[in-house]
Amino acid sequence: MTQSTPPRPTVMWWEVPVADLARGKEFYGAVFGWTYTSMGDDENYAIITVDGTFIGGLYKAQPDTPTAPSVRIYVDVEDLEATLRAVESAGGSVTKPRTEVGGDMGWWAEIADPDGRWLGLTTSNPPRG
Repeated sequence: MTQSTPPRPTVMWWEVPVADLARGKEFYGAVFGWTYTSMGDDENYAIITVDGTFIGGLYKAQPDTPTAPSVRIYVDVEDLEATLRAVESAGGSVTKPRTEVGGDMGWWAEIADPDGRWLGLTTSNPPRG
């Protein structure tokens, strides 16, 4: 696996807290197709990979870790409606459906994973069908 260098300035790394690492990996894998690389012997952390590139991590959160966002991360997706369906099929929920950003800037939505943790979605593609 390799880590590519993103253009600067940009988010270099991000992590999503999950109550149960196996369930978190299953949920985000089902929704986004993410795969994971082990962090050595650490059973509480998984590196998220896309096409062999490290993009972030999932970590086992402490029980008192807030579920409300403090830093908002948005994942860009090709088909927003298909992704929202995948979220619900994988045990998450859609908390804000497709909403236009305005000014030809695309659309966004909000989801919650099975632990209730927030994540944003974006797309530049209009609704399909």
